[in-house]
Amino acid sequence: MQGASSMGVTGQRLACRGKRVYGIDGDKVGARIEALLIQNSLEEIRAFSQRVTEAMEEIKRCIKSEQGDIIFCSGDSILFLGDFEEEWCKQILQRFAELTGCTASMGIGENPQAAYLGLKLAKANGGGTLIYYCQ
Repeated sequence: MQGASSMGVTGQRLACRGKRVYGIDGDKVGARIEALLIQNSLEEIRAFSQRVTEAMEEIKRCIKSEQGDIIFCSGDSILFLGDFEEEWCKQILQRFAELTGCTASMGIGENPQAAYLGLKLAKANGGGTLIYYCQ
């Protein structure tokens, strides 16, 4: 797909200069909740939900501490603006996994559409990664 790259390809990152749009979404979080529902595991659902909430709150704090601008945050998804280094992005994804036991995907682009396409491509590639999508 033209315009897409996998994590670590600096050519695409350099093409996305300045303030960028970032989208993060947990991978298979809904499926995990569905499985717990089928198993009638209310306390496990509550505990998992709390871990996801705590992870998103921590991510929001990290974004704000680096002068990022949060557009929305709901459930296991967040959309924000900023100029973050790739290593910082990898650490955010790693922290989500540590706190929730689930991976998350990230799409990065010069506008919301590009970030969304990057996010969808990251998920389609198996999740747990970030994709720069610059048009």
